[in-house]
Amino acid sequence: MTIQEIEKIHRQAAQCINDAEVSDAITHVSSLVNQLGRGNLSDELERLRISYTFMLKYLEQGVMDPQRDEILSGIRQALSTLNDQSYIGLLDAASPEIFYVRRRELAGSSLVNIVENYREALKELSLAQLSSEQQSDSHAILSRLHQAEDLETRLFNRVWSTFPLSSDDAGTLKLCITGDILPIHTRCLLVAALFLGLMKFYDESKLLILLEAYSLSDEPQVQLRALTCAMLTMLAHRKRTSSSKSIQTRLAAMLDTSDFDHDVWSIQVQLARSRNTENVKKRVRNDLIPNIMKMRPDIIDKLKDKESQIIDLSDIEANPEWQDWLDQSGITKRIEEFNAMQLEGSDVFIATFAHLKTFPFFKTLSNWFLPFYAAHSSVVENLGAGKMNLAEVVQHAPYLCNSDKYSFCLSLGALPESQRSMMSAQLEEQNAALNEAKQSELPDDRKRRVSIINAFVQDLYRFFKLFSRRREFIAVMDDPGLDMTDCLPLVQVTRDAHVLELLGALYFKNAFYDDAIKCFTRLEGMDNASDGHIYQKIGFAYQNAGKMSQALNYYKRYELLHEDDAWNIRHIAACYRNLGKSDKALEYYQRAEALAPDNVSLTLTIGHVLLDQNRTNEALQQYFKADLMNGAKHRAWRPIAWCSFLLSDYDRAIDYYDRIARDDKPTAQDLLNRGHVLLCQGRTQEAIDTYRQSLSLMGGDTKAFRTAFKGDAIELRLHGITTVDQALIPDAVCGPNIQP
Repeated sequence: MTIQEIEKIHRQAAQCINDAEVSDAITHVSSLVNQLGRGNLSDELERLRISYTFMLKYLEQGVMDPQRDEILSGIRQALSTLNDQSYIGLLDAASPEIFYVRRRELAGSSLVNIVENYREALKELSLAQLSSEQQSDSHAILSRLHQAEDLETRLFNRVWSTFPLSSDDAGTLKLCITGDILPIHTRCLLVAALFLGLMKFYDESKLLILLEAYSLSDEPQVQLRALTCAMLTMLAHRKRTSSSKSIQTRLAAMLDTSDFDHDVWSIQVQLARSRNTENVKKRVRNDLIPNIMKMRPDIIDKLKDKESQIIDLSDIEANPEWQDWLDQSGITKRIEEFNAMQLEGSDVFIATFAHLKTFPFFKTLSNWFLPFYAAHSSVVENLGAGKMNLAEVVQHAPYLCNSDKYSFCLSLGALPESQRSMMSAQLEEQNAALNEAKQSELPDDRKRRVSIINAFVQDLYRFFKLFSRRREFIAVMDDPGLDMTDCLPLVQVTRDAHVLELLGALYFKNAFYDDAIKCFTRLEGMDNASDGHIYQKIGFAYQNAGKMSQALNYYKRYELLHEDDAWNIRHIAACYRNLGKSDKALEYYQRAEALAPDNVSLTLTIGHVLLDQNRTNEALQQYFKADLMNGAKHRAWRPIAWCSFLLSDYDRAIDYYDRIARDDKPTAQDLLNRGHVLLCQGRTQEAIDTYRQSLSLMGGDTKAFRTAFKGDAIELRLHGITTVDQALIPDAVCGPNIQP
């Protein structure tokens, strides 16, 4: 068989198992097992075939078996494992995927031996560090450190590439992860190794170890990484985990754990927030950074450090004039938005650090999951043994995930000493300010747990988006919605009203309207929705998703409870208007205006609806009314000018377009409309000149101008501009200037 044929049969077998088509699944798996030719797998397949045959026979005979569902689930689970084992066995010798490369490298290496060698290497490192205090032999320490780290990597590779996990290996891993025989960072790596293996092939024993690690470990880093990995595994393998009695039993026991609910909710929220990472990345890269780079050169020069030429924005405080300019330019607002996103947990630094994942450090798979610690060889070698205080500062930087902390230290290693010292001082100053703020607060263990989760989810996101061989793993971070509310083993926790409300608001804020609708509709039947406001939220989400009929349905349901809610009435009107029901829209807008008579927007909108109905005179009176209201700020001038044109009151139309030119900033559309008025007055040359100004504001886009001009063809014809003239005018405007 070719690799493509093996992959096809493996997929077909997996699909049959998922669809409970067991007979067909056995046939497909049989072809793989026979091709592999391993007796133990053939025996296991025969056992499953016999068990399934007897099940069918008992069913045919009408024998009642209360355990039938459980037995069938066990057969399907065993078939899945057998399917994967056969597939792996057939690809082991030749596949270039990193999973199989590591299996070939570690063939014959036992987990227990690697653990023992690693612990021995740690002892030797500790002895070298003790003796170096007298001999200052940094070379010996680095040598021992590299040896220990190589064994860490070997241990990681052995765990993630093992399938299926034997009971002996499972026992060893439980001891290593939940006990204290290994350093915390190594335990965290083992958690990630289990997870990475699960992103290749599902192995229930690995998932159970992750759940036990959460329950039994006393280290928050290990606990929360394990729970995050377990939740993502249950999401990636929904069908297999939702039918597992072992998983359900383990989760049921965890429900009584004090932090379990809050930890699950925090992971849910951060996974949901990670969906918006690409938008945050674009916003930082395309909005914030370019606007800072547009700062006046003289200010940029004054902000630069003389030696390093690096900008220090904290120096802005030294000159109020600079701060005033930044306020006026909008940069201050953007920086405030950046800080707000950072505080709420958005991944604001991925745009900065994405290009710093090309260091050799990130060629090693396990390093993507490594918790940052100052004693790692990559940190020591890049910063120098005498700069460990800087490493400690980086370690406590609150908004950088582990992966970015390593990127930061690796990039510092390439900088001149002057720049490195300045950046160190800035980072230390920021950390000191944050620590001072923290000291004024009461200790908050829950906030610390949320911080750990946020950092780890960001580490995972970087791996699944930036690792060079990421396509060899299940792309769980691309799962639509990363929706844990659909993860059946966890629904008792994930569908809590509080978290659904939070997720719904988060999805809505980031324009994931379908997901917001799902969260809000699940809230609909809950007790906290009794005041009816949930109907408004669902309606608002449907409206923003462009589904006006559904939105109207929910707004009307809310109206039954609160008939005089002006906000709701306005949105009902907007839905009717979008559905083309202008009579109903006008009725509701007028109801809203009666409740809020000083609202300029409402008055203007009623004018727009009247104009939609070709009731131009009535619309004009509405616009005049709006123009006299407080806060109008010339908002009625454009519709007044347009209505005046439609009513052939050209002088008034020109008057208002001139007001716009004097007191406001005319747009390309304003100049186009003014040109129409001049054309209808017979002032053709002035009209063409005005049209050319409009074209200029369109950036010289003649196609856009012609499209806009043709859009008003009916109105121009009604005012006496012939079809021939309408065909000639755009050429006169867009063509070459012909001199007499």
